[in-house]
Amino acid sequence: MQTELILAGAVTGFLVLFWFTPVGIPTLKRFGAGEMSPDLRLHYGAEETYRLLHLYGPAGIAHWRRMLWLDMIFPAAYAALLVTLALDWARWVDAGSAWRLLAAGLPVLAAASDYAENVLLLGVLAALPRRMPARIAIASVFTTIKHLSVFATFATPLLHWAASATGWLA
Repeated sequence: MQTELILAGAVTGFLVLFWFTPVGIPTLKRFGAGEMSPDLRLHYGAEETYRLLHLYGPAGIAHWRRMLWLDMIFPAAYAALLVTLALDWARWVDAGSAWRLLAAGLPVLAAASDYAENVLLLGVLAALPRRMPARIAIASVFTTIKHLSVFATFATPLLHWAASATGWLA
């Protein structure tokens, strides 16, 4: 339980830093006229990304770059927390090995996708003013996988419950 509390504290700290302080999203949204950064959307394209980078200007791009570097720590923290909680849940409900693998694998997939997204987007920013639409398209795929994997992580216990309740896990 102590591990879970430490990891939850770290994840909460990152979320507060990103969502509620000038170091994070409030400042970036101000640079982008209220728009969310691409890595917080489910999907994005090159044209909308470059339009947003134009809105950001040099100061906003530098701010987003700093946020992406900070986001090189966050995925490890949230993946560790979610894997720990998933394995605790799997032991509690005596889930089978496939359910355990799914519950623990999804947060790892989310974090790995987050890292790939960050590296690709940092490369896009480093290449400016040159445009890299293919790299943005690949980053968007990883962003989508990240978001869907996090959603599926939280849905896994509900799916297990539904499968148990309907007798599919007999």
